[in-house]
Amino acid sequence: MHNSKIDIAPSDNDYLDTLGSPYLAHFARRLADLIIEQGTTILLEKGMVTPSTALSTVFYLDNNQNVTVACLANALSVSHQMATQRINSLIKLGLVTKGSSDKDKRAKYVVLTRKGKEEVKQLIPFVQNLARAFEELESDLECQLTQVIRDAEKSLLETPLKERLSNLSGH
Repeated sequence: MHNSKIDIAPSDNDYLDTLGSPYLAHFARRLADLIIEQGTTILLEKGMVTPSTALSTVFYLDNNQNVTVACLANALSVSHQMATQRINSLIKLGLVTKGSSDKDKRAKYVVLTRKGKEEVKQLIPFVQNLARAFEELESDLECQLTQVIRDAEKSLLETPLKERLSNLSGH
């Protein structure tokens, strides 16, 4: 039985099975949504407030000092706007705060609050178990899915779809 807030259950028809590589973005989005939904559910059940989409952010902040939004965006390879949205949501949850540098008042640094640091301590065993769960998934699939996704991203950055399509048509 599928118990989901968003309807990403396998369909009763075979339509999705007829879709191929041109619909990769559709399948990747569905997979990302499923992972986010399941991760969020587990985190909420454990009493944690960090969104599953912000785990990399809180761990980066925990392991680095003098982090600006631009620095975070660069480290996570996301847009400045996306990093700002994540930080603002974490501020609302009381997990991070912004502060000015003593040396440069214009620079705004993002730091974990005491609550954020406590949450990171609770997240460590969760993330370790999450890694083992994804290793099991990759074993079931007989594929290093995480590495394949990263490699696909790098390849598309190196040779974008537009260029690939142009190469096919000879233009």
